Amino acid sequence: MVMWYYVDRAHDRHGPITAEALARAFREGRVQRDSLVWREGMTQWEPLESHLQELPAPPPAAPVPVAPPAAPPQTAAQAPVATDIDHVVDAGFIRRLVAFIIDNMLLGTAYYAVLMVGMVVMAVAVAGATDGGAVAATGAVLMALAYAVMSYFYYVGMERSKLQATVGKLALGIKVVDADGRRLGWGKASARWAGSLVSYLILYFGFFMAGWTRRKQALHDLMAGTYVVDKWAYTEQPGRQKEGVNGAVVAVVALVLVGGAVMVLGILAAIAIPAYQDYLDRARITEVVAEGSAQRAAIEEFRYNTDRCPRDPAEAGLAAPTNANIREMLVIESESGGCDLALVLASSAELKSAANGVLYLRDNGDGGYWCEADGVPDKLLPASCR
Repeated sequence: MVMWYYVDRAHDRHGPITAEALARAFREGRVQRDSLVWREGMTQWEPLESHLQELPAPPPAAPVPVAPPAAPPQTAAQAPVATDIDHVVDAGFIRRLVAFIIDNMLLGTAYYAVLMVGMVVMAVAVAGATDGGAVAATGAVLMALAYAVMSYFYYVGMERSKLQATVGKLALGIKVVDADGRRLGWGKASARWAGSLVSYLILYFGFFMAGWTRRKQALHDLMAGTYVVDKWAYTEQPGRQKEGVNGAVVAVVALVLVGGAVMVLGILAAIAIPAYQDYLDRARITEVVAEGSAQRAAIEEFRYNTDRCPRDPAEAGLAAPTNANIREMLVIESESGGCDLALVLASSAELKSAANGVLYLRDNGDGGYWCEADGVPDKLLPASCR
């Protein structure tokens, strides 16, 4: 004899009962069309509406109850009602973590857009103000507060809405409820947001508490009396709740991790590439100084032998520069009688902002020299020329 089981509005399971008893419960309103039912031969719990044609069944002579499977097999579309606390599936740490990452990426992107606009406005305000320092300080404070304000309205506004979840939580199929499974009001949602600030202050420890507390509550959930549960909890279809981490969650985790890795690599590249380019440009200038230093030896020898500076490098027996970045070498007699060497840089695109600049190797009167530059950015000069 076929025996039936069903789940009522209070999420309690009943059975085994006969088909006639199930039909009577349906007529009396104790069972609805969307109530989940199960009988032997079914692979999962399904809405009663799909099996109304089987009711009523002839009364059994001696019904022999057949126990339902301990855990009906889950499918991508439906899973059996959980049998833990109040038949509610609490969102695990991984689902909450991925939702947190998604929310912070969205909120961070929006904040940086606001920050860019704010910096432009602040620059204009500082330029036209009599006390630019005070305006800049005020603007910095407002920019810092902007993130807190955006965070408050994002989390509180969405978690108290009909969605009961932020974008990240919606993507992971979870929502926020109070102790009775109801939607949060402004007060409780605000208390939950304020509690999260404590977790930030204690280096995120409060968030990790969701990994070991009995109902997977983080510190701000404990402080506000809230829970993060599967989106089908406290609905008329609790059997659709899902335990553990499913394929969709894994896919989202992978996407977030890949996106994060790409973002980090992009930031590193944005820092490293210009730094490496500056290194190459500085190396070219260093090579120019090195060649000029070698030429100074011949100029000093000429001055020692003749007691005067050569009119040009050729008189001192110097060959044309071998470095393609040197356009011309000039010998200049200083006011103190020393012989300075000027290295005029070429106008090549390779030298970029240093093109057409001049490096001076000044005679220090003691057989050595000191270096200075004209038209060459400081960041491209070797340490001896700054």
